[in-house]
Amino acid sequence: TSIAMTAADVQPRETCGDHWKRWKPWLIKNYLVLGFLFVIALALSWPLPGRELGSHTSGDFPIAQTCCIVVIFFISGLTLKTADIKKALGQPAALAYGIITILLVTPMMGFVVVQIPFEPVEFRYGLALFACVPTTLTSGVTLVTSAKGNGVMALMLTVTTNILGVFTVPFILNAVLLSAPGGDSGGTDTDMAETAAKLLLKLIISIIIPMGAGKATREFVEQAPSFTTKYKTELGLTNNSCLIAIVWMSISNSRGKLVRESALNIFVIVVAGVLLHLFFLTMNWVMTTAVMKIPEAERRAVLLMTSQKTLPVAVTIIAYLDEARWGAQGLIAIPCIVGHVSQLFIDAYIASIWAGRDPKEIDERNAAKRAGVGAEEAESKAERGASSEARVGVAAAGEVKA
Repeated sequence: TSIAMTAADVQPRETCGDHWKRWKPWLIKNYLVLGFLFVIALALSWPLPGRELGSHTSGDFPIAQTCCIVVIFFISGLTLKTADIKKALGQPAALAYGIITILLVTPMMGFVVVQIPFEPVEFRYGLALFACVPTTLTSGVTLVTSAKGNGVMALMLTVTTNILGVFTVPFILNAVLLSAPGGDSGGTDTDMAETAAKLLLKLIISIIIPMGAGKATREFVEQAPSFTTKYKTELGLTNNSCLIAIVWMSISNSRGKLVRESALNIFVIVVAGVLLHLFFLTMNWVMTTAVMKIPEAERRAVLLMTSQKTLPVAVTIIAYLDEARWGAQGLIAIPCIVGHVSQLFIDAYIASIWAGRDPKEIDERNAAKRAGVGAEEAESKAERGASSEARVGVAAAGEVKA
């Protein structure tokens, strides 16, 4: 007996294109984390390509790493909108708090972290370095926007602190590293100033100049703004690819030391990275919510941006550190990668919660509460005033009778 098949009964087979469409958004969203996992596995199993690529230098500059850094910050400048920066100036108090916290307050934790006896010693240097760098370049703004926060405020904090950080981080970092047990061995104040000045020059060449060139391209090349809008995803993936490549070369070069580390040491630094970010979140929540009472959209931006740290600047600095003095660059990079990934997951969870809560409604409720408290205080004062007047009246009547 033959069974008649209708068109509705026939299920079309999924093609590779269908699978790609379904998985593409997820892959793009998690590209950086997946890239880190891939290159760490590659560097540990086959370190030769990454080690060879990263070994070529020109003077004090590692050629491949510097090329990647230049690309990262050129693209950052290319996508920077002047109009967005101007809008963020409307909240000067929140902006000032964010800049001071990112550049001066949170880096002070580096002096604490560098005293903790992590093993190997490079782990303490790496986590202390991560505490010293400015806020994230791209992920922070993206998370703030998805959390219905003030994306312009987040962008302004990103741009301001990453430019100013080029001039502050070298000196703060040198002070932090030299405060470590044994960190000042063989060095003087003159050595410290000279090292900081050299790092400052390298950061100006590899960060400020490419970012300025990218911004100038956007302003003076007519097609640049439309190009960055059209290829926003591709430019972001290019940035992340360069970052992944720098980490790959660093880990490949330090593979021998990394594989000798125990699982316990790595677990401890992972926990430390998570705790450091949670500490920053708690501190900034108290300041932005309980103390300063910043409007909700701006509060979300300031809270996230002041609690995050940038991996690109961290790996840029690592690429220029003297391995003979501070140890293997790949080992120093591990705490920075751990810190970056942990803050991404933690803040993505926070942003997902905030996304379902309208900042305007929260501001209205807070205003109503403050108005209610104010009315109660005014009423209480009036009652106290009336009772005081009554007591005065009674006393005056008593004097008249007397």
